[in-house]
Amino acid sequence: MNLRHRGTALVAAGAVVAALAACSTSESARPEEEPAVDDAAVAAAEEAALTAAGGEELGGSVTMLGVLGGEELDAFLSVVAPFEEATGVAVRYEGTRDFAAVLQTRIDGGNPPDLVATPAIGEMAALAEQGALVDLHTVVDDAVLTANYPASMLETGTAGGALFGFYNTVNLGGLIWYDPKRYDGPTEPASWDELQDWARQKAADGETPWCVGLESGAASGWPAADFIDEILLRQAGPEFHRAWRDGAEPWTSPQVAQAYETYGEMIADGMVYGGTTTVLSTDFSQAANPMFAPEPGCYLLQQATFMGSMITDAFPDLVPGEDLDFFPVPDLSPEHPGIRSISGEILGMITETPQSAALTRYLASTEAGTLIAATGRWLSPNVTVPADAYEDPFLRRANEVLTEAEATYPLGNSLMPQPEVDAFWQSGLAFAQNPGDLGAILQGIEDVRAR
Repeated sequence: MNLRHRGTALVAAGAVVAALAACSTSESARPEEEPAVDDAAVAAAEEAALTAAGGEELGGSVTMLGVLGGEELDAFLSVVAPFEEATGVAVRYEGTRDFAAVLQTRIDGGNPPDLVATPAIGEMAALAEQGALVDLHTVVDDAVLTANYPASMLETGTAGGALFGFYNTVNLGGLIWYDPKRYDGPTEPASWDELQDWARQKAADGETPWCVGLESGAASGWPAADFIDEILLRQAGPEFHRAWRDGAEPWTSPQVAQAYETYGEMIADGMVYGGTTTVLSTDFSQAANPMFAPEPGCYLLQQATFMGSMITDAFPDLVPGEDLDFFPVPDLSPEHPGIRSISGEILGMITETPQSAALTRYLASTEAGTLIAATGRWLSPNVTVPADAYEDPFLRRANEVLTEAEATYPLGNSLMPQPEVDAFWQSGLAFAQNPGDLGAILQGIEDVRAR
């Protein structure tokens, strides 16, 4: 079987993973220091793990292929440690940047991993289409899935009525980061137009409202593509967005053009720090830096939950809530209110064994989700996780936004073939440079899709 190759940066979420995680290509050892977790939460997780294993100490091992490395992998291993303790099952996690190639090699060699976890949902869907993934409806009780996950999240991992995967960790997109001591605009805008009215007035007064950086090495342009993707989802609505990502609606459609134009208004001359040249050359991880200069160069940055820790790592004296905060991107259309975008890892099963089935049931539990929240790295997709499991103030707030959403959907470029994704990323750069060429830019992506 052949997977659609998606390169080292695994679309939207994968670009984040590539930027944030120092991924390993070898099987991980247990971290020497694990994140501090409440003893009661660990004990509850051990009990849930034993239940997931049918009350037995199974022993043996389960293999898992993913994209995590470094501190992120250490955090995930702290989540599965209670499972190992309770069941006697060793979790052998292999992290790699080249997920698709390594998985294909393992499959071709007759040695596939038991479980896989990746932010590239399209790869998982391709595996499901080839019959390579176990229907998780046969592994995890439907009552548990329905109680623990929003319907829209389960829909993302479903094909032909079979559940090929469910979210294991989540990042929330569409957040506006700002310095409360300097930003004087609305923090609960009723609409995108209201926020942009403030931004246009700021620009008219000779100040720059938006901070933007599109540089990200081989994945440069993804921050623009991600936000255009989100704009389209929330402007044209989930039904159109799904048809577009699946190829049933063309890139040249008026709705797609409108999404680009909406983004273009945000990065127009006078609206963005440093102008086009700076936007193109600034690494996305450093885009917020001018916000904290002695005289602020800009006031707002649009990015996902992970950006909070990146900013506080760069400016460790910032106090969350006092010097740095966020609010969600407001509605872009009154016809589609309350929609949020997410990215994250999808967990799937290639080989069903008592050990892999038990680990899958454990990771779907409230108790495992609580430990994921406690890592301070991710949001848990599990809606039954208590809010006080989040010690990180930004994740706690983001969890509130996520749970209050009318519906959540993945960005379209997480399900597209990599050549189309590459063209989408590049279009963000091309559009920033020459917004008047939008028609040709969109036709170019449509041509790539047709190949």
